[in-house]
Amino acid sequence: METSSWLATWLDWRSLTQLGASIEPEALPPFSLPMRAGGGVADELGGRLLLRYITDAQLGTFRLGSPDACYATPTPYTPEEASRWLVLPAPQILRRHVLLLDPRRIGTIQGPQWVAMGRGIQYILPNGFPPEAIVVPGAAGSQWEVAIT
Repeated sequence: METSSWLATWLDWRSLTQLGASIEPEALPPFSLPMRAGGGVADELGGRLLLRYITDAQLGTFRLGSPDACYATPTPYTPEEASRWLVLPAPQILRRHVLLLDPRRIGTIQGPQWVAMGRGIQYILPNGFPPEAIVVPGAAGSQWEVAIT
């Protein structure tokens, strides 16, 4: 277990619970999690962004947002650690890029919830996210992914 991943997750757990959030257990199916407004999630995150890790094959496919359900996390991980801590599909594929998502611009969000095996923290975006939710540091109004280096 990488110390920085453990520490990043622990700090997120601490921050969320101090702000009054309850992190739901991993065993709850997504349909049982309440639907929440993105603004409320933004408040519980203390203004932080959500991260949607993506593969190289997905580069450029989200510039118009996505209507598809997906998962996001508040926790930054390295490409080598993201799959392990978030139990991502095709774990052999490194996630070298991330979409930074402003929860205030996402209509409906579910979570937080512990990821399977209780390692990371996830939010579910049941209706995906609009392009205006994507944040690019230093490029306001742009919609693309950011490399993890």
